[in-house]
Amino acid sequence: MIKKVIKTAGSAWGQRIAILALICIIMAIAEPVFFRPANAKSILFAISVNGIMACGMLFTVLVGGLDLSVGSMAGMAASITFLIAGNLGFTNAAFLLGCLAAMAACLVVGWINGFFVTVLGLPAFVVTLAMKYTLYGSIFVVLKGIYIYSPGNGLINRIGNASLLSIPVPVIIFAVIVVACAFVLVKTTYGQRLYAIGGNKRVANLAGINSVRNTRSAFMISSVLAGFAGIILASMNGQAEPRTGLGYEANVLMAMVIGGINLAGGEGGAPGAVFGALLVGIINNAMLLLSISSDIQSLVQGVVIIAAMLLSMYAKRGFARA
Repeated sequence: MIKKVIKTAGSAWGQRIAILALICIIMAIAEPVFFRPANAKSILFAISVNGIMACGMLFTVLVGGLDLSVGSMAGMAASITFLIAGNLGFTNAAFLLGCLAAMAACLVVGWINGFFVTVLGLPAFVVTLAMKYTLYGSIFVVLKGIYIYSPGNGLINRIGNASLLSIPVPVIIFAVIVVACAFVLVKTTYGQRLYAIGGNKRVANLAGINSVRNTRSAFMISSVLAGFAGIILASMNGQAEPRTGLGYEANVLMAMVIGGINLAGGEGGAPGAVFGALLVGIINNAMLLLSISSDIQSLVQGVVIIAAMLLSMYAKRGFARA
């Protein structure tokens, strides 16, 4: 029994949970406000946005890709939605029409990312990084850097701020998306094909799996979920602008690494993405409560990414020796 406990504690998941517990203990001593209901609610809101983006990026990572355009995709979707809704009077119908237009735009951009990666053979890192700056620049040109504010009522505000049975709507949406993604990846043929492509694309092709089509669809899913997260984020803030999702790609990437998702592809799942988003939300919230400057926060994020990768490598080597 004792050996089993030690083995569990020494595993990757055991170490991650230990880190989470350590952070909570430190915050209980340093800043008791951390455990107040209002702060817990703000953490849940942040986790919802990061988590939805992480679930989307999970699909691209599983096929051996990476999507660094999720932050700009969120800004694009939020800007399109609020621009259309604002021009039509911010009615519920106008908001839904804006969402549809934003999702269509995300699908197109995701398809373009997948096309450059699969057909032209460009690295996903380079393609999505270029797309990130292309989208930010395009949104700035269209909006001329202005903010679009929404009125304090209607569906456009409730989707990011309302609660159902005392549970914030964004958290409910996040939970539904997590369940759907887990089901697709574990219980469907499509999900198994993504794992096969990420594990060994050549073998997957020999087995009759269309790696081009499946990889392209993975980028489209990532784009749509990033855009949807951007709309929720804009609804929370009551405004949309080109930088709505600025910097969120770093949070999502950190969630991927912390959650034990192999960036080389073929390994990981929804539970890892959820745990990564949870820990990232808690770390960011803790730094805000401790009044840590933005420069130091960036340093901490970089250190956390490296530490998480080293932890994952250490755990795998230990498992291999065992």
